[in-house]
Amino acid sequence: MDSKKVTAVIINYQTPDLTQQAVSSFRKFYPDIFLVLIDNGSRDDSVQLLKNNFYPYSHITKFVVNSKNIHHGPAMHQAMQIVESEFILFIDSDCVVIEGGFIEKMIEVIESDANNYAVGKMVFMNKRGFDVKQNGYKYIRPICMLVRRELYFKINSFERHGTPCLKNMIAAVHRGYNLQDFEIDKYIFHKGRGTASLHGYNLGLKGKINYLLNKLGI
Repeated sequence: MDSKKVTAVIINYQTPDLTQQAVSSFRKFYPDIFLVLIDNGSRDDSVQLLKNNFYPYSHITKFVVNSKNIHHGPAMHQAMQIVESEFILFIDSDCVVIEGGFIEKMIEVIESDANNYAVGKMVFMNKRGFDVKQNGYKYIRPICMLVRRELYFKINSFERHGTPCLKNMIAAVHRGYNLQDFEIDKYIFHKGRGTASLHGYNLGLKGKINYLLNKLGI
């Protein structure tokens, strides 16, 4: 695999222990892939701890420190603007890589068709971004997701939302781009709600209204 084809992105917000584990497990299998590590305005000691963690790989790591928490979706968009590689691999900070080989296979999938936009674990969402079993919008969970950068800038950006890629992926499908399912659980252990369980989603009034309307079926 040409390691220059892909850049990995991990976003941290006040979970340095989880993020260090994510970075270390990633580097165990992929020591040569460039990594963009974004600290999203943490107010704890995340920045110093993470700097110490990636020091041996400083030549292939870009550390971005935001002055405030711009939230996860906008930080993902920020990464898309920073990165110049053909593909971007997003990995959540509460993930642990347990087996290598998945990036090569994900790239093989995405390169099989020029209209393949995103590869990862596919689920279905309703219009408000909540899981449904069927008749919903296709959605690739960004816990470990490979994206074709060129196509991203032709559709909606990732946004501040509990499901930050929803409008982006609805637009992708509308444009004729493909979302490809991939059995990522074989390679990644996702603890789930690592940041949210400690600090919440911080979606404000808009998020609360969206949750209420979903409960009401509106």
